Amino acid sequence: MKLKDLLTEIKEIQEKIGASEVMICGGAARDKFLNNFSKLSDIDLTTGDKSIQYLSQETYNVLSKKYNVSKKNMIDGHSSIYIGNLKIDFSSNFNVINIDKLLLLKKINNPTNMQKEIFSRDFTCNALLMDLNLKNIIDITNNGFKDIKDKKIKTCLPPEITLVSNKNRVIRSIYLAAKLDFDIDDSIIDFVNKNPNSIKISSNKSLAEKLDLSLKYDADKTVYYLNKMNLWNYIPITEIAYPFYMKYKGKSVKK
Repeated sequence: MKLKDLLTEIKEIQEKIGASEVMICGGAARDKFLNNFSKLSDIDLTTGDKSIQYLSQETYNVLSKKYNVSKKNMIDGHSSIYIGNLKIDFSSNFNVINIDKLLLLKKINNPTNMQKEIFSRDFTCNALLMDLNLKNIIDITNNGFKDIKDKKIKTCLPPEITLVSNKNRVIRSIYLAAKLDFDIDDSIIDFVNKNPNSIKISSNKSLAEKLDLSLKYDADKTVYYLNKMNLWNYIPITEIAYPFYMKYKGKSVKK
């Protein structure tokens, strides 16, 4: 099944059940902006509200009648549908604590559900929205386009909020820097350097998986940021990481 046909069908399902407008978010929207959309293996969808849950279930009901698909409901509230080599993630609508007050500091009064969700995401480069026609890309934070052009990993809210409000975000900053050949913003580096335990919000399994992937993408950049953030004593030393650990442990990088 072609991607555009699949997205058209999801759009029709959304309209049929009366769910809020469904948008593509996360890495797919970012990669489209980067003109690097050919290697798509997963796609994230959101409506900005709880209707995404009904959309997920009805999408599965419709697709399972015609294709070999499977569905998983995750502990954090999001769900995934697997069809062929493609994974479709349906958002959990996660909001950080006190999101309304935090957005008020940004002079956003009476934020929409979509604004709350987008600003609760990890990094501005992952906070773009794209319609299901794969044409229009929206930058709700007003920083995503710029940060992608500048090749910067920046948080949507202050690092002390974003990096500890959900797991995997610290190690994910390093992973994305290595994968995309981006630089991590100094505000993230400074926070993690002062709060290295923040990386331990992730499980050892998640840390090991992301660390190994990061080293495979760009070992030099991964090691640079592990040194810069002084994280060697806070991460699992995998087989892939071990030689780098033995070479660089205890060494810091000047800012």
